[in-house]
Amino acid sequence: MLWWHWLILGLALIGMEILTLGGLGNFYFLFFGMAAVLVSLLVWLGLNEPIYLQWFLFAVFGIVSFFALRKPLQAKASFGRQDELPVDSMVGEHATLVEDIDAQRVGRAELRGSTWTARNAGTTALLKGTSAKVIRVEGLTLWLKN
Repeated sequence: MLWWHWLILGLALIGMEILTLGGLGNFYFLFFGMAAVLVSLLVWLGLNEPIYLQWFLFAVFGIVSFFALRKPLQAKASFGRQDELPVDSMVGEHATLVEDIDAQRVGRAELRGSTWTARNAGTTALLKGTSAKVIRVEGLTLWLKN
């Protein structure tokens, strides 16, 4: 096969990976697409071996890279499926107030890099920039107390 045949096959396989990915991160076509591109490069550089050797190299490169790189790549690209702590685990943490919140009123606080709706569960006002303990999480609202 000519080098550009392998290149077209490789790009088609990589394109199929992109189209079928769907956020699942299975990576079935990617490694064989990369293997075809690698065989394309070898043929372009002068490896004019018989077609069966080119197909053998394609299979070996694809299978080896699949088993060697798939798990680490899936771990890096977890697509939002990472084992995040549940919202209820925020109880006991300290949030920083973004604005003053009077007693039994609603305002905003920052926790884990996000701004949350916060309700002052205490009897005194919480001041902007101070820290308050999360005593309860209800939906997207943090219940805070000094």
